[in-house]
Amino acid sequence: MSSAPLPVPTGASPAVDAGPPLLLGTSAFGQNERAFPVYDAYWERGGRAFDTAWLYGHAYGPGCCERVFGAWAKSRGVEKEVWVLAKGAHTPECLPDRVEAQLAESLDRMERGGAALYMLHRDNLEVPVGEFVTVLADLVERGLIGAYGMSNWSLDRLREAVSYAQEHGLPAPAGVSNQFSLIDMVRPIYPGTVSAHDAHWRSWLAENRVTLYPWASQGRGAHALADPAELRTSPLAESWYSEPNTERLRRARTLAEQKGISSTGIALAWTLSQPFPVVALIGPRQPDEVRDSMTAAGHRLNEAEREWLEHGTGAPRGV
Repeated sequence: MSSAPLPVPTGASPAVDAGPPLLLGTSAFGQNERAFPVYDAYWERGGRAFDTAWLYGHAYGPGCCERVFGAWAKSRGVEKEVWVLAKGAHTPECLPDRVEAQLAESLDRMERGGAALYMLHRDNLEVPVGEFVTVLADLVERGLIGAYGMSNWSLDRLREAVSYAQEHGLPAPAGVSNQFSLIDMVRPIYPGTVSAHDAHWRSWLAENRVTLYPWASQGRGAHALADPAELRTSPLAESWYSEPNTERLRRARTLAEQKGISSTGIALAWTLSQPFPVVALIGPRQPDEVRDSMTAAGHRLNEAEREWLEHGTGAPRGV
């Protein structure tokens, strides 16, 4: 079983070609008729990796998103080719004794024997880090998952998890899935969500070569606004509005025109062009949005372009 999609964390070796460094999110698809065209479009363009979670779709049908994904993979005969990131133990069940139980429920819903990567969907500060690491490492040792990681964890807690694993001779976390994008999340989108946007996170990821699997990697649709000024009054404002973010939207639009891809595509290219390993979670809702993201996934930005997009300093040539 593979333990990570490309780029591969140190020591890992994928058993399947995971395609571009993208994970297609499944949280919006609790019905076959909505999901299958999007999954087909992704697959046809080389996408092989999918982001799933025990909680996805829970509000309108517990397990529906996992079941639909499993049904799609089975109907297309690609169960053994898909690469799956599964997540579980979400608040209020972020407890060591619920980790394996929710994994088992997720695998049953998807009709799978395991997951390439399994992450805790949230953290619980009342639980010692070592208890989570011990449970997750045991799942790896038993072959139920290829590797493990954490989603929406603080840097201090992740560092502690890495140290605990090393001190006890256990497999270390293979990745972290926090929010990260060109525009900065100014307020948490959901309770308990954590960003990896600050300098401390970036430095640690680059130094330790731990893969970041960022969610909302394209700014959750903000780059698709007709006018960047709309960010102030749009439904996105609560979590995303700031003057620096509005200016980032404007600069992304300018660079997009120069490179001949969409502004949303530029945002994805920025996320994928970091000096540390990144496999971005994307959330297209329609096949044409899939095609846009897959096109952008082939673009990389240089340091000057990244810096200008984020900070507005040192405009790159031609801008």
